[in-house]
Amino acid sequence: MRAEHARSEVTVRDRVWWSDVDTMGVMYFGRYLRFAEMAETEFFRAIGFSYDQIRAQFAIWFARIHLEVDFRLPAKLDDEVICRAELVKLGAATIHFRFPLERARDGIRLADIALTVAALDATTLKTARTPPALRHLLQQQLRST
Repeated sequence: MRAEHARSEVTVRDRVWWSDVDTMGVMYFGRYLRFAEMAETEFFRAIGFSYDQIRAQFAIWFARIHLEVDFRLPAKLDDEVICRAELVKLGAATIHFRFPLERARDGIRLADIALTVAALDATTLKTARTPPALRHLLQQQLRST
């Protein structure tokens, strides 16, 4: 996997592996989320925090609370896929991402993923406001829609 970082979005590239596909060589629908997860993880690294650092410094976790996937075309075995993490909205406790997936060789859109995460207190697992220092970094990355 390769990751590229730019203001307000992070791009990851990876191949569709044998473990991602069904017997027809088409990527299983649940495996599309692997690309979004990689892009989300790299997004937080790009602003200076791994998930472990977020938990250690701010005592919060990010729970996935909403997910939508629009499948456009199938990804196939050995396709190189590009996934961008785009921050689109920031609430008091929520972060809304968009993850377009494209086939690298021709830029054809394969899927669109929308994900909302919510900050939770790491001890109580109750909703928590995004800490000011982290919120400031996220606001700097906010993508205009």
